[in-house]
Amino acid sequence: MSQQLLGTIPHYSPLFKPLPRLYAKFEKISVICRAPKEAVRRVLPAPFRYVSDVIEVFVYKCPEVHDLAVPEAPTRSYLESGIVLQAGIDDVTGGHVAYEYVTTDDALAPGREIFGYPKKLADVDWVVDGPAVTSRTVRRDQTLIDIAFTEAPVSFEKPVLQPRLQIKRIPRADGMGYDAHQVVLNTLGKWDLFETRTGTAKVTLGGTRAMDPLFELGPLEVLGAEKIRAEFELTYARIYKDLGPSD
Repeated sequence: MSQQLLGTIPHYSPLFKPLPRLYAKFEKISVICRAPKEAVRRVLPAPFRYVSDVIEVFVYKCPEVHDLAVPEAPTRSYLESGIVLQAGIDDVTGGHVAYEYVTTDDALAPGREIFGYPKKLADVDWVVDGPAVTSRTVRRDQTLIDIAFTEAPVSFEKPVLQPRLQIKRIPRADGMGYDAHQVVLNTLGKWDLFETRTGTAKVTLGGTRAMDPLFELGPLEVLGAEKIRAEFELTYARIYKDLGPSD
C-alpha cells in the first residue's frame, strides 16, 4: 500500500490505519440504568432530542483488533468504558456516546478524528472472578466508572442505542470557532453475537465538576445488565448533517 493512507493522519507514518477494522474476541458488559431526566437533558448536545432517561454504562475489552485495509499490520488490544444516552434527530433514534475512555492512543485518535467520539485516555481494568467481572476506570487519579457484574437470570428491556449519533467538531487553528461541525451517524458493519449472559450489577460514577463530571448522571437505578462475547467490523460513518463552520 502507498504511503498515502486515506482517512488517516499524520500524512506520513499515521497513528492509525484506514478502516475497516475487525474487533475479534470482543467482550462487553452493559449495565442498563435509569438516570435523572434533567441530568440526561443537560449532557445531551444540540441538535439531538431527548428520548428517555434510560442510559447504558459499559466496559469492554478488545484483545485482538485487526486493520483489514492493511492486513500485514500487527493486531493490537485495548480496553474501553463509557456512557451512552438515547438520542434522536429527525426520525432517527439511536445512542449518543456522552463519555468514553480508552487505554491506547491509537484507539483514541480515530474515534475522535473520524467519528467525533469523546474519547480520552484512562486506565481501565477487567478482572474476572468466576461468574463475576469487576472494572474500574481511573483518569488523573479520579475513579470515573466502577462496575461490579455478576451473572444471574435477569429480564429487562434494552434501549435502542444504535446507530450511534455523534457531534464532530474540528477547532480552527486560530481558536475562532470550528472548521468542521457535523452530525455523524455511525452503524456497525458485520456483527456476530456468540454469547449473552444476563446479570446484576453495581455501578458508581465519579469524577469532579471541573473534569469528567460523570457523577452528575447519578444517582442511578440499575435495571439489568449483560455480558456478551461478539465480533464486529467498524467501517466509516455517514455525515448525516453538515452544520457548517461556526464562529
